[in-house]
Amino acid sequence: MKKSIISMFAVFATMLLAASCGGNSSKNGNGKDSLTFDSIKVDSTLSLTEDTAGPRCHVSLCLTYAKGKNADFINDSIIRSGILSPDYFSITSDKITPEEAADSFVTRYLAEYKKEYGEMYKADKQHGASYNCEYIVKTYVLQDNDKYYTYVANVYNYGGGAHGNSVVIARNINTATGKIAALKDVFVPGYEQELNDIIVKKLCEKYDVSDLKGLQDKTIFAGIDVYVPENFILGNDDVTFIYSPDEIASHAEGEIRVAVKNSELEKLFKKQ
Repeated sequence: MKKSIISMFAVFATMLLAASCGGNSSKNGNGKDSLTFDSIKVDSTLSLTEDTAGPRCHVSLCLTYAKGKNADFINDSIIRSGILSPDYFSITSDKITPEEAADSFVTRYLAEYKKEYGEMYKADKQHGASYNCEYIVKTYVLQDNDKYYTYVANVYNYGGGAHGNSVVIARNINTATGKIAALKDVFVPGYEQELNDIIVKKLCEKYDVSDLKGLQDKTIFAGIDVYVPENFILGNDDVTFIYSPDEIASHAEGEIRVAVKNSELEKLFKKQ
């Protein structure tokens, strides 16, 4: 597939190498069982025409990956955790290395861009700029909790239109098992209502309103039920819940974060 892309279109500066993705990296322990993190980068641009001034798609991935104890399992889990969209890897259970995943994702993303945008551009060449596309992912790892690493992906996506979309995706990795923790793994059964109430209270304080109705007047949770996002960061002192732009409010509100002290969640945490 890659050969056909290169033969018909201009593809520039593809790079696969060990690199720093920015942010912080973490190390855990010493010796052969220690878990460390490195990163790999793939950067590629494909033009829809022979004229390089025409519409193009730029894809840049800087993926942090684990090395050491449980590394293969952790990397496979991260790749399938939704940090890349479309999630091409959810349709197969075959193991794939971070290098293979990065290269495969970029190749398929550009091929789909060529197919979908190429047809549209042929019928609408006077609006070439609207067929530019960009997808950038930068990742890093935090360890603000003794029991978890937090894998953070900063994702920017532009597919034409007035503006692109930037989101932060966080996945918490249990240092003992290597598994990605969901809300149900952290909180006791039936946590939803009490945690919903806590989040509403925190948002009311943030936006200086008295109740959920006041939040809804500011477009927050307007027309939708209150819920706890699976996008969260487990810190030593608090849990930060992340709502992406447009998720629970108007685009102008941008990303919304709600930090809740662990002391306020003590009754809701599972005993570990």
